[in-house]
Order: sequence, then C-alpha cells, then structure tokens
Amino acid sequence: MAEINPRTSKHLIHCASTLLAAASVCVALPSAASAQNSVAPAKAASAPYVQDEYRIGPGDELAISFPNNAELNHTGPVGPDGRVPLPLLGNLLIAGDTPTQAASMIANALRDGGIAANAVPDITIVRYGTTVYVGGQVKLPGAIPLASGMDVLQAIIAAGGMTDSARTGQVAVIRRTADNHANVMYFSVKDYRKGKSDGVIATLQPRDVIFVPRSKIAEVDLWVDNYINKTIPFSRGFSYSYGNYPVTTVTK
Repeated sequence: MAEINPRTSKHLIHCASTLLAAASVCVALPSAASAQNSVAPAKAASAPYVQDEYRIGPGDELAISFPNNAELNHTGPVGPDGRVPLPLLGNLLIAGDTPTQAASMIANALRDGGIAANAVPDITIVRYGTTVYVGGQVKLPGAIPLASGMDVLQAIIAAGGMTDSARTGQVAVIRRTADNHANVMYFSVKDYRKGKSDGVIATLQPRDVIFVPRSKIAEVDLWVDNYINKTIPFSRGFSYSYGNYPVTTVTK
C-alpha cells in the first residue's frame, strides 16, 4: 500500500473539513417558505372597547313611535312578564330583545296581521327599570338608578364623586353575561376628563358594577397606618441624619 505524503494528507483533511462545514451550513439553512413562516407574528393590538346593544328588560319605559303610522305610537313600561301592550296588536313579549330586534318583530307582527304593510317602528328607552352599583373610592357607594345613556363618569358623579384616594386611571366595570360570566373592563376616567383621544369610556347597562380602586399612594398610606402606626409609636414628621448627609425632614 502506497504511503501518503504528509503534506497531501493535511490537504485532504482540510478539504474534507471544508466539505463537512459546507454541508452542515446547507442543512441548517431553512427554505424561503419555512423562514417566512418562522417569523414571529407581530403582537396584536388590544381590541378597542365595543359597546354591546342593550337588551330590553321588565320595568324599562319605552317610547315606540311610527313616523308613517302615528296611530300606533305607544309610550309605557315593559311589564313584569316582559310584555308591552301595543295598539291593535295586544301584548308582545320583547324582554331580552335588543331595540333593533324588537322593532323588527313589531314590524313583522303588523305586516302579518294585515294592520300595516310597511310600518317602521323606532324604539327609544326613556328610562331604565333597573340600577347600577358603584363601589370603592366614591363618597356615596351603593345602587343608583340607571338613566338612559349614562356612562361611567356620570354614575360616579351620581354616587357623590370620587374620594381623594381614588385611582382615576383604572376604573373597573364588571358586567355579567347572559351565561352568568363576569367580564371586567378597565377605563381611564382621568384620560376621559382630559379629552384625550384614547379616553374611551363605557355606556352602562343594567346591573353593571363600577368599582373605583384605591390609588397606589393611598395603599402605601393604608399600609403605614395598619402596620406601623398601630404597631409601634410612629411620627409622620421627624428628622434624621445618615453619615455625612445633611439632616432631612420628612413630613406627611
């Protein structure tokens, strides 16, 4: 067997190493399609607040008007059974429907009954028959009547306004869904009052719960009061010095 020149051996080893390195690079490189699919998706923007259409309930006072059939106009409350009495139609069950759905049902009933072929009812909720609840850092927490179109800030004002320790940038609205789940939405009353473009605020629905939390500063004060003032004698105004630093006075 012929001997291999050491210089030739080194050359062959170098070529083999180069080929192996190139092969490993080729294996590691993804295809254009897989590279495109491997790109991390951009973070989705937070969904804007969308107001659900209100559903009519017992006790709501409705104004049902017909621009082309004034004789059918009606104003009155929805009964405890969820029905509303309408001229020439009798009692119609509309509780649980949105105003749009109720208007469509009334129009169909008038057409099917041969009373009016093209009636176009307009339903306005004059007064809601229920309440919303405001709690947390407000002056008069509790249930308040829900007025038509009432928003979060109006409800807080009806509850006496916020206390000095309220966190105005993160007010919670808790709303129960039809399947009895609780949805929590957060709104910045501070931004809304300042007229900022992103200061969106909710129009309330019956049985909504508005909770105004305590500010971070107030939470610190509460901690000091509970865990320091009530545990050891503590003065809010005192002086201290540390090393070569000058004396500093801390006053609450």
